[in-house]
Amino acid sequence: MSLSAAVSKRCASLGLTRGAMAAIVTMIAVGITISLLSPLLALTLAERGISERLIGILVATIALSALFATPYAPHIARRFGTARTIATLLPIAGCLIPFAWYVTDLRILFVFVFIYGMCVSVTFALSEYWINAVTPAARRGLIMGLYATFLSVGFAFGPIVITLTGIATPLPFFIGTALFFLGAVPAWLARDVSPDFSERPSRGFAAFILAVPIATVGVFVFAMSESSGFAFLPLWGQHLGYSTAIVPLLASAMTLGNVALQIPLGLLADRIDKRLILLVCALIGALGMLAAHLVSGSWPALMLVLFLWGGASAGIYTVGLAHLASRFAAGDLAAANAAFVFCYSLGMLVGPITVGDALGRWPLSGFPLVVGGAFALYAIIAAARLVRARAEAP
Repeated sequence: MSLSAAVSKRCASLGLTRGAMAAIVTMIAVGITISLLSPLLALTLAERGISERLIGILVATIALSALFATPYAPHIARRFGTARTIATLLPIAGCLIPFAWYVTDLRILFVFVFIYGMCVSVTFALSEYWINAVTPAARRGLIMGLYATFLSVGFAFGPIVITLTGIATPLPFFIGTALFFLGAVPAWLARDVSPDFSERPSRGFAAFILAVPIATVGVFVFAMSESSGFAFLPLWGQHLGYSTAIVPLLASAMTLGNVALQIPLGLLADRIDKRLILLVCALIGALGMLAAHLVSGSWPALMLVLFLWGGASAGIYTVGLAHLASRFAAGDLAAANAAFVFCYSLGMLVGPITVGDALGRWPLSGFPLVVGGAFALYAIIAAARLVRARAEAP
């Protein structure tokens, strides 16, 4: 047996279909580019004397565009096909990236960033739908765990590109363009196994936000915590009195937890009730923030807590996606995935605003107070949904 045949057989035994592999590889490229562009945009504009307030509004435009575009993702895929849509939108977004270097008029740049955000958000929604749709139910947790792990690794590589290239030339912007073009290739090559469908969703988009609140509310809270963690964990570390050598490691500990724990959580989700795992992750999210506050005087203990907390909170994304696929199929699954990305984008907007305000009011406790409180409220919702499901079971 050839090596490629052996690899294919092993992937098939894991439930990793050719379509799922294509979508995962595409999203690795997307993850690298997204984590490259946000800090690159901020650093480049700051060098040109643009205020932090305007930079923040410009970066938030990406999340706003996702709120606008994701409701239309199922309709676009039904009209043009899942793979073809992804393979078209990524090059379009890639061509827009260098404008962030060459365009100095912020009004025009806002338009380009908004269009870029729409392309990326629809790509996210359809890629996750693709992975969910073509993965066997018995292996869905594992495959979503693999997807979340590789996506987290991709997110970690973006800042490394900036470190290697610097921001004095447009080179990192063109690297982002190249990554988007490369990411379109596997989607196009696997278009014959793309879950293109003609079935319309059975309900309106807004109904899918409320249909499975244990998943949609969960991803909203996760997005709040993740976006706030990247933005404010270093600042919180400074308020705690840590040196500049320590504070960047706090966000790194959270990211490492994301990478390390998604596959184990995915495997567990294939064996027990996904709602129970979501409840446990919510409780760890809340108690983890309490523990972080209590051990904040010791950076090794704080990093350990953030590692476990980061992995559990990211598990809400992984297991929530798998849970969606256990509830919906075809057109409904595409719409549910779009609602999932919509709630994630909303959390990315709300999180930094609320946590930033809390840090301003309570520098030593604002971060764990707001984030831990959000997880505690979600834990109540998750517990209620689990109890209701157990009561309705025959």
